[in-house]
Amino acid sequence: MKIATLNIDWARKLKRSKTEAYLNQFNLDILVITEGINIDIQQYPYKYLCEPIPENTVYQGINYTKYLNGEVAYRTIIYSKYPCTQQHEVNDPKTSIAIELETPFGNLVVYATIIGTQFRKKPYAKTELEKMIADCTRIYKSNKNLIIAGDLNTSFRENEKSFSINASTTQRLVSIFDDLILVIPTNVLAENIDHIIIPQPFDRKVIACKTFVEKNILSDHKGVYIELF
Repeated sequence: MKIATLNIDWARKLKRSKTEAYLNQFNLDILVITEGINIDIQQYPYKYLCEPIPENTVYQGINYTKYLNGEVAYRTIIYSKYPCTQQHEVNDPKTSIAIELETPFGNLVVYATIIGTQFRKKPYAKTELEKMIADCTRIYKSNKNLIIAGDLNTSFRENEKSFSINASTTQRLVSIFDDLILVIPTNVLAENIDHIIIPQPFDRKVIACKTFVEKNILSDHKGVYIELF
């Protein structure tokens, strides 16, 4: 099973149809898109969207309708080959979404999010971090098979501190992952701030952790994936 995440920067680099065609070439089982628009990727029978950013209004300092030339903005979208058994409540449904999926590895909760929707600009990153911690702590109590995926704007590599929002955010994330017995397989990828975090028992099932989209093809982010066997 391949699980992937990619920030597409609202599909501003390639038009909608070219973005769809590009992503259709990859055989991924679960794909988390961040900074997305409602694109259709044919291989996925299931698509779960967070709440849209309000249209034609200034939301958190930005008029997204104007910024995206009329497109509706969705901060997180989960594309899946597996059906949903339930949707979990989140504190900020315009930034995060948590879907429990029925998979060959059991029921997995995929929590898709962004921390730092406006990177270091205050107060957004700190608020998003706190809400993510509260969400994941609550969800973990109901299902320990928790997978967190998305744009964390953080490198967990010691020599890449400049890639992260700040050291405090990095430490808080590492701490909550330790508390929830989660590991970060994508921390091996250089210059990467988009991650997939998995339950520690699944770590031995990881047979690949790679980049599937390089920077500056669809956006200034890498697309990364892990494969479980």
